[in-house]
Amino acid sequence: MPSVVIEKTNPQNPNCTKTSVRARSNTGDPLKGQKKRTFKNPAQAEAFKKKLVAQFAKGDFSFFSQTQKHLSMSEVINACISSSLFIDLKAESASLLKRIARTSFGNAPANQLEAYHWFNLAKDMHVTWGNKPQTSAHNLSVLRSTLQNCKTMLRLEVELGGYADAMATARRKGYISRSEERTRRPTEDELNSITLELKKQSLNSRHTIQMLDIVEFALETAARRGEICSEKICWGNWNAENRTLTINNRKTPIIGQKITSTFELSPRAIEIIERQPRGKDSDPIFPYNGDSVSASWQRTMKKLDIKDLHFHDLRAEALCRLYEANWSLPAISKVSGHRDLNTLNNIYLRFYPTLPSRLAA
Repeated sequence: MPSVVIEKTNPQNPNCTKTSVRARSNTGDPLKGQKKRTFKNPAQAEAFKKKLVAQFAKGDFSFFSQTQKHLSMSEVINACISSSLFIDLKAESASLLKRIARTSFGNAPANQLEAYHWFNLAKDMHVTWGNKPQTSAHNLSVLRSTLQNCKTMLRLEVELGGYADAMATARRKGYISRSEERTRRPTEDELNSITLELKKQSLNSRHTIQMLDIVEFALETAARRGEICSEKICWGNWNAENRTLTINNRKTPIIGQKITSTFELSPRAIEIIERQPRGKDSDPIFPYNGDSVSASWQRTMKKLDIKDLHFHDLRAEALCRLYEANWSLPAISKVSGHRDLNTLNNIYLRFYPTLPSRLAA
C-alpha cells in the first residue's frame, strides 16, 4: 500500500499554514509514482490523509491517476523533477527548471497561467538573469516542452494557451530572439593548444574521461556529444571488416522519425576506436556521461582562455572539412545524418559565400 505523509509546504516560514499530503507508491502497488495535494491548513490535510489511507486500504488507487488541479507552477516543476518518468531529463534542464521554480513564475497557478506570467518570466531572464535574448528563448522553449510532457505523462492541469502571445510581445521588446547562426570555427592554434592540454590530462590519473579521444573522434566523424557518449555508438555498431560505423536514433526535428547512418570511417577514427577497452556489443564505445564530457570541455576552454568555442562546433568543423575536401552534400549528409540537404547547404555554406552551392553535386 502507498505511504502517506503530511508535510509543511514552507517549513522555513513559521507563519505559513499551507500543508501538503504526499502519497508514494511502494513495491507491489499497481500504479507507480508519487503525488501530493496542498491544503490551506494542517486540519484539512489531516482529514484528507485519513480519507486517502482508507481509500488505499480498499484497493482504490485512483488518486494517482486523476488529473491534478490547483497546483502552483513550482509544484508542477518539482513533480516533474522528482518523477521517475523524467529520469532522462538532462541535468542542465533540471537546474534551469529549479531556478524558474524559485521565481514569481513558480507562484503562479498552473491551471490559470496567462500570457502575463510568461512575459514576466521572459523579462526576468533577460533583465535579472542577464541572459541573451537567444538564451532566454531557448530556456522558455525547454520549459514549455517540459510542461507539455507533464500534462501528458503526469496528468497535471497546466494552461499553456498564453505562451504564443507572451513570446510575441517579448520578442518585440527584445527579451527573446531567434538563435544566431554560428560561424565559429576553431583555429589551428586553438586545436593545437587543446590537443596539448588534453594530452597532459590523459597522463593524470584524476582525469578518467579520455577527452582527447572523444574530441578527435568528433572531428573525424562529425558525431554529436550525445551520440558519442551513448548506446547510439556501441560496439555492435562497429564493423571492423567493412570499416564502417552505424549511428542509431540520430537527432531529427520530425517527431517519430528515426534516422540511422552507416558510413566508412577514416583511418584515424578507426585507430581511436581500436584503442578503447572492448565491451559487450550493447556497450557504448565511449562509456562516459555526456554532461561530464561537456563540463570537462568547458573547464578546458576556460583554462586555455579560448572564447566561445562549443563542443558542438567540432561537428560543424568536421563537416566543413569534408566540404573543403570536395565531398558532395549527399555524401556529407550520410555522415551528418541530415535528411534535408538544404539544412547542410544553408548552415555549412555560410563559411564559403564565394563558392557555388553543391546541392546538385
